[in-house]
Amino acid sequence: MKKSLLKLTLAYAICVILIGLFWGAFATKHIVLWPKNDSFGNARIYSDIREGGFSTAEFFESDSALAVRMTLNSGIYHPHAGVEIPLESGLRELALEGTDFSNMDSVVLRFRASSDVVLVLDVADPQVSRAGDPLTLRPLKMDIPATRFYSEVRLPLSLLKPSKIWFDIHGIEPDSSLYMNRVVQAAVESGKGTLLGFPTEIEILQWEFTGKNRSVIRLSIGLLILFSCLYIAGVKNRWKKNPTLKKKKLR
Repeated sequence: MKKSLLKLTLAYAICVILIGLFWGAFATKHIVLWPKNDSFGNARIYSDIREGGFSTAEFFESDSALAVRMTLNSGIYHPHAGVEIPLESGLRELALEGTDFSNMDSVVLRFRASSDVVLVLDVADPQVSRAGDPLTLRPLKMDIPATRFYSEVRLPLSLLKPSKIWFDIHGIEPDSSLYMNRVVQAAVESGKGTLLGFPTEIEILQWEFTGKNRSVIRLSIGLLILFSCLYIAGVKNRWKKNPTLKKKKLR
């Protein structure tokens, strides 16, 4: 009797350990943009030229970093330039389906820059966005302070806010909708403190998004409850079969 109870307890302990290992390995979900992820498109530079501005940008070599050099020039209300990574390609890009970021909680960026930068997630607005026209994508923005030496920054995506200028350009009423389930592309661009007419650089060593894998969490909790119930039922069953053991336990 004691041996069977010991075996049952040992089996339960092993199940709990395995569930813990499974939780630790898969409970966190990652979307990695850099180092380069072949699941997504190639990084590309952009500037306000597509909006009628005169800023310029170019890639430059910097070991394994995603490195871009920009020069902002006056000409539009908000001069800017940066680097973007498309998250879809082919027919999916034309359909503006986007990548689902609804389970992502934070962004991890290991970078250095000579001035503040802005994280931008361009999402497909079901009312306004059109395939092939990046200016119709709704930009969600977050300011990130400059760091002149490589540093890792981890910030919650709850800081992302829709750009007010975008609403004005398209003549629609501002709202707080984020459409995080339809992210078409991600970008890092020039931010506060960038001087006009002077080159500024951004070098990115790591760029990823993390979040809770809710399906794994639910499965782990479900399995833990199931095995716990089976263990309790097994212990009770053995007590019923051996009243003597039950009396000893009560004493």
